[in-house]
Amino acid sequence: MAIRFTKSAGRHNITQADALYALTHAVNTQPIEGRDGQPTRVFVGRPHAQSRRYIEVIVAVIHTGDIVVFHAMELTDAWRHLVYEAGYTEWENE
Repeated sequence: MAIRFTKSAGRHNITQADALYALTHAVNTQPIEGRDGQPTRVFVGRPHAQSRRYIEVIVAVIHTGDIVVFHAMELTDAWRHLVYEAGYTEWENE
């Protein structure tokens, strides 16, 4: 099993290191409908331990068992609810 990044994962200037940190230290995750029945999840987390911002990372698990990161960007309203469902607030770390 390996973690691979597509070109589209870097489209929004999120580094692979930041995406990996958010993926492995996510505050919340949710399964979503993927292409061709592939298991797909969105992860919401901080890009590094000292950050106060959140990013979203979307991955698919392909038939070989590899994890393919195909989306990473600043957190959008589409997934913001995952932060609050996990019990976090925007002012928590100020």
